[in-house]
Amino acid sequence: MIRILSPLLADGPQQMALDEALLEAATVTTLRLYRWDPPTVSLGYFQDYHSIAAALPEPIALVRRITGGGAIWHDHELTYAIVGQLGRDGLPARTRDCYAPLHAAVAAAVISAGGQAERQSHTVGDRRYRDEPRCFASPAAEDLIAPRGGKILGSAARTRGDRILIHGSLKLASNPWDQDVVAPCGLEADAAAAALKAGLLEALGQSAEAGTCTETELAAAARIQAERYSNDDWVVHRRGPRA
Repeated sequence: MIRILSPLLADGPQQMALDEALLEAATVTTLRLYRWDPPTVSLGYFQDYHSIAAALPEPIALVRRITGGGAIWHDHELTYAIVGQLGRDGLPARTRDCYAPLHAAVAAAVISAGGQAERQSHTVGDRRYRDEPRCFASPAAEDLIAPRGGKILGSAARTRGDRILIHGSLKLASNPWDQDVVAPCGLEADAAAAALKAGLLEALGQSAEAGTCTETELAAAARIQAERYSNDDWVVHRRGPRA
């Protein structure tokens, strides 16, 4: 059984803090979908803040994730987060085995709903995200792309022991930074959210139950937001509590 949290529209620090709090404190496998307000660029864990901030075409909020990969412009898209224990509730025992089944099931659900998505057969681009910092400019094998090019969906993970947080971004449209390296999935927001949720649950082979955050999780999120995501030491310099 997967706990599904209600969609949350919030800023980057709040969204990232809640995901990390679930990684730290959730006792059940949890799925949530969310959108960002205001639009925000999230940096991958290892990326350089200053070079990316200088490359952006317009001012925008920035936050740093604890998951890896490249920078993502979060606007006109849906983000998902799955938190659970490897080898339990449909999650594979190894992190590297998570992406293919999740992405394949989401692709099938998007296509069934009238959208577009196909599997990227091989990894291309700058996998260190240095010369090319944009996540969606460097599709990995098993990411989802459009038939005529452009990345639709990608994911990244962070583990602590046998616990895992998987982040993913499903695009509804592009943005001023990504331009044609992003392709839309071809669905409006509500239909895309339904397809994303259905695909992820299908991949895990689990039923879903609506739930809410516990007081322990909410307290952890408030602490983590103050210590990390609302702190320039973390966002700019990647300094702070153990990530």
